[in-house]
Amino acid sequence: MDQCNMSMLPKIPGIYQSYLEIKDKYPIGSDLECIDNVRFIKSIEKKKETLFCDADVAMVMLAKGHNVINMRNWLAFDDKEVLTFYAYHKKSGRGSSGGIDYMLKRLKIIYFLVDETIQVNEPTKPNSGYPQGCFIKKQKIPLPGCDQETGPYYRLPDLVVGTTVIFYGKELRITGVDAFTRDFLHTMGVPAKDNEQIPEDPYFEYRKKADLDVSIKTKPNLNRNQPPNGYDSLILRFRGYWDNRDQMEGELHFYEVLYYLTDDTMELVEEIVDETRVTGIRHKMVVRRQRLPTEGPWCLQPGYNVKQDILNVMSTNKNSFYYTMDSQIGDEQKVSYYHCTDLFIGQVLNVYGRSVVLFWCDECTKSFYRNVYRLESFDPIEAPKTMKEIEEEILNQKRVEIILKNYDEVLRKRLIKYGGTDIIFGFLIKMITDDPINQGRNFMLKYYLDDTEFAIYEYRETNSGMRGGMFRSKRGFSANQNPADLFIFHQLAVGVNICIDEFKFTITDIDDKTLQFMMDNPKEFSHSNLVTVRSKTREVINNRFQSLDEFQTKYFQDRELVDRDEFRNVLSFDGELNPHDGVVLALKHKRPDPFEPFTDNVLRSSVQDAMRKGRFIHFDGLKNNLRYRKSKSDRVGYIVCSEAIKAMKSNRVPLNEEITSILVNKFTDTENGCTVNFEDMVEFMDYVKNPVDPPSRLARELLFVKPKKVLIRVKEFIDGLRSET
Repeated sequence: MDQCNMSMLPKIPGIYQSYLEIKDKYPIGSDLECIDNVRFIKSIEKKKETLFCDADVAMVMLAKGHNVINMRNWLAFDDKEVLTFYAYHKKSGRGSSGGIDYMLKRLKIIYFLVDETIQVNEPTKPNSGYPQGCFIKKQKIPLPGCDQETGPYYRLPDLVVGTTVIFYGKELRITGVDAFTRDFLHTMGVPAKDNEQIPEDPYFEYRKKADLDVSIKTKPNLNRNQPPNGYDSLILRFRGYWDNRDQMEGELHFYEVLYYLTDDTMELVEEIVDETRVTGIRHKMVVRRQRLPTEGPWCLQPGYNVKQDILNVMSTNKNSFYYTMDSQIGDEQKVSYYHCTDLFIGQVLNVYGRSVVLFWCDECTKSFYRNVYRLESFDPIEAPKTMKEIEEEILNQKRVEIILKNYDEVLRKRLIKYGGTDIIFGFLIKMITDDPINQGRNFMLKYYLDDTEFAIYEYRETNSGMRGGMFRSKRGFSANQNPADLFIFHQLAVGVNICIDEFKFTITDIDDKTLQFMMDNPKEFSHSNLVTVRSKTREVINNRFQSLDEFQTKYFQDRELVDRDEFRNVLSFDGELNPHDGVVLALKHKRPDPFEPFTDNVLRSSVQDAMRKGRFIHFDGLKNNLRYRKSKSDRVGYIVCSEAIKAMKSNRVPLNEEITSILVNKFTDTENGCTVNFEDMVEFMDYVKNPVDPPSRLARELLFVKPKKVLIRVKEFIDGLRSET
């Protein structure tokens, strides 16, 4: 019973209660035996054995405050009171591989005071290769030459540090005891010797040196063909195909075959067509980098080509068998692998049962074979065409026929000029419906000019509840389409309502590339004629305002730039002007600046941060270099722009070309022949004398930010309207 957790007994005057004498466990002596899974009571002779505490042990317990004299062991002790001795056992018969004649086992001898039994355990050692755990079960172990039934047995005085005990024919050398056992023996008056050092196991020492396979680390790869000098790191690149379309559900597979000259290994990567990728191709690893055998078997059985075998050492005792390495290294089976001399255009590779035909190689590979093996012929062979390519060829032929029959000569010549079938019109459309959910959906209409087919895609928006993606696949009008709802390409413009498969849409915006194409062809697209649009806009303004200045003051005030959406809203004039006219003028006068403007402090912080990261501190040397390059005709402190850039490059200023151009343009005086004030520019860059706070973000996130909104130049728009008068 735990003294801290038990309930305290009442304290009676004159009566002393020792809580140390209270026990919570009273293990019963081993009066039962089990033979062939049958339990029965021991014989009378065994049951009459004296199980009283040993006199020396009783004196130890008395010294600790426990009087166990003339008390049975199972009343005086519990199962947790044990004495632990350290020992080792040398087991022979491991074999002579590596000069190992024996195996050393580290053991623990546990002596139970409750019934004077002994148990021997072997601590677990990782990756040992033999069973571990209980070495000898808990029992009374007889002395050598004595009977198991009658004894005498090993007792506590027989276990002495530095001596050898024999347990069932196995010699165990006792090397030490734990702290509790040492204190216990010292109290008995039998001081234990100091712990001896346990010798190392020669088998594990051998394993540390050989790492289980001496042949792998000692035998070099003599079969490898050394590459020519200068080509160790070269990679030969081929393309091949495997055509198994003659099989059920077979396909035409294209592979990229890589051959590494540094170790004669090969790698195969399959090229899969994936329209969701930007490149249109997705790569899949088929054969990882390895030496590729020329013939089977492809699936090797266990032990097929092992350089060193493992032997099972059998024994009648299930706990005594183990594994050992075979000292006789057998003959390695020869396997032929592909070499660079086996690769050429037209060669058929046997890649694990797949016949891969090589039909192309890159220029680097051609140069290697031309310089090393004097080969000159590298004509690629024609690879079989996929079903998609065949269908596209037939479709292209039909498209050309339709274009030649239906479209005028101007569009036909432009189609030939642009390379054929890549003219696609893009429009932003919205659905005309009373459903508020569908009213907020945005769609993209793509009209293919070559075959008059079109497709509709829906924009994906977060938390909208709509999946987005393809809404209508690419095809022409349906057979049941109302003839009154049919339209052709030159009728499509912003503000036009269209009907496709009983869905009504309105065009709300247009792609810049599409609109520019229409503006370049005003005869075919009359609604995008810039002259006509400006004339109509000026006419509406004259009807509403007395002058252009009044119109500008009312809607734009003194602003030089205005948002595109606001600009379109102003030019709509409450529906009086066609919305497509506003889109045309917005594209014509759109600000061409590719990036958002930034302040001088942001530029200075970014420049000094780049100089600081590049560890550039020679600002005086840069200034002297600029003075040296200044011509006599230049003003004091000024230099030509080209010479300023050369000086910065010669001093290795750690700024990229974009930031350098921005910095030079900032200090350029265009009125005096495009000269740069290099004195102020160097002071602007010097973070030692004129430091500023570091930037909050990277330079590309501060200086090269694309505009979130499209801005329209108001002054240019007003000047364009004035020119129409």
